Amino acid sequence: MKSHAIKLIVSDVDGTFLPKSRIITDATRKALAALHECGILVVLASSRPPRGMVHILENAGMMRTPTPFISMNGAIISRTDKTVLHSAMLDAATIQAVYNLVHDTGVNFMLLDEKGWWSSGNDDLVRREAASLRFEPILDGLHERMKFSVNKITLLGKPEHSAEAKRRIDAHLGNAVSASSPANPKFIDITAPNVHKGTAVVGLATMLGIKSEEICAIGDGENDVEMFRVAGMSIAMGHADEKVRNAASHLTSSHEEDGWAKAMMDYIL
Repeated sequence: MKSHAIKLIVSDVDGTFLPKSRIITDATRKALAALHECGILVVLASSRPPRGMVHILENAGMMRTPTPFISMNGAIISRTDKTVLHSAMLDAATIQAVYNLVHDTGVNFMLLDEKGWWSSGNDDLVRREAASLRFEPILDGLHERMKFSVNKITLLGKPEHSAEAKRRIDAHLGNAVSASSPANPKFIDITAPNVHKGTAVVGLATMLGIKSEEICAIGDGENDVEMFRVAGMSIAMGHADEKVRNAASHLTSSHEEDGWAKAMMDYIL
């Protein structure tokens, strides 16, 4: 079934728009070109900070005109001309509360804003994340930075350590924060209450004058399910876990099988 009513595609990045190689495939480029010809806007939505998305946006040809994108798991809505359309912050008291709960779990505690990211550690996981983002963390002054608001806290560690940190946050902070995970169980992203990819999609659609039934959301992680809930069409990647697949209205192949491009051809174009 193809939809001719979709005006906006909101796509997760890692594990959805990008395969494991993090190189945009030829099939995806062809689908992007076809969507552009049809006047359908493609917006990337990621837990990455804005600086960590620039090279992807450039490679996708989205820097040629001011194109909106969503970063920090929905905490920031920007355009590629560096205009910030919306920015949601975590206050210092909440940052300290999260740190107190998780500092002994073995996770790296990281603070992120539009300009940079600060990390409590620099182990192999952090170094791999730096390579993916293409800029380095600040390893000094974390506790001083905790005195000021940030867009997002990220916890990064072994899956069992991140799971324990998430359990504590859910038990002690509840609705005081939004805590979710992408498909990778090593990560936990924490944003302000009721700030996630879903609220960002609603906010952006309102700015653009696009109705919910005109939106298609596609992703592979727990943090993409909130997008599915506010979109008229939702597509889960084939490698997504059962919970994510069950939350979507449609299913495509995995990110290693050009699932993103196939979804666009099968359901949109």
